[in-house]
Amino acid sequence: MNEFISFFTNILNFSGKASRKEFIIPLVVILILSMVLGSVIGGVIGTILAIVVFISSISISVRRLHDCGNSGLWVLLYLVPIANIILLVYLCVKPGK
Repeated sequence: MNEFISFFTNILNFSGKASRKEFIIPLVVILILSMVLGSVIGGVIGTILAIVVFISSISISVRRLHDCGNSGLWVLLYLVPIANIILLVYLCVKPGK
């Protein structure tokens, strides 16, 4: 549960490191919640939540890349359609340093 809380409290923290557990747990919880509540929450509130989750995901991905020993700029691969899936899998399986 601490991983999920730190996911939102470190929303603008792009420095430091994040373990695999800190990376995977919040993303799985967000995925499940978005599937369950996706049709219920809409409009302005849904848009604001989506923006907050997007920024938090970028932040945790940059910290995870730092933990793997890579530059945070690799997160720009999220903008390339197939490369974003490959980057996500890489971040989930590569051990930290």
